[in-house]
Amino acid sequence: MQVILLENVEGLGRKGDEVKVRDGFGRNHLLPQRKAVLATADVLSRLATMKKKFAEEEAKIVSELKGVASKLEGFKIELVMRATAEGHLFGSVSAQVLAAAFKERGHDVKERDIRIKEPIKTVGTYEVAIHLHADVKVPVTVVVDADGQTPAAETEAAADAPVEGAAPPTGKAAEATAEAAPPAGG
Repeated sequence: MQVILLENVEGLGRKGDEVKVRDGFGRNHLLPQRKAVLATADVLSRLATMKKKFAEEEAKIVSELKGVASKLEGFKIELVMRATAEGHLFGSVSAQVLAAAFKERGHDVKERDIRIKEPIKTVGTYEVAIHLHADVKVPVTVVVDADGQTPAAETEAAADAPVEGAAPPTGKAAEATAEAAPPAGG
């Protein structure tokens, strides 16, 4: 089925392109959602004027989005999330989390515009791409820090220290404690 796209469809084509699609995709998705029209002789004769109109609209949209992109250029988001002592996050940083962080900072970036190369599951610094438009892409730095991060040495020392009011160790733990402890009265 030959159709003419009325809007940009990712992975298929841009507004005004004449593309060949499978019948079911055209009939069930593109045509009902008004993303395309059938490429009939009448529509093909108007294609040149349609493309000119689409190009003007596209240029206006791109210029507006370039203004938004200039505000996001070099933008750095710092997130504080719960993590283990090794730096592994409880959960991960998703596009939804980043979209909420952008909104908190006064930028309206949609979740679908955020492209994360790989899931962010550890503490660190990451580059995330924001695709505002096919022609407007902005890299943004995301810094993920651990919530209430304590140095590993302090954590180990706290784990080894006996807890006041706790029951004395039993079993193998008691044997290990008895071997490590100096003899009483000596």
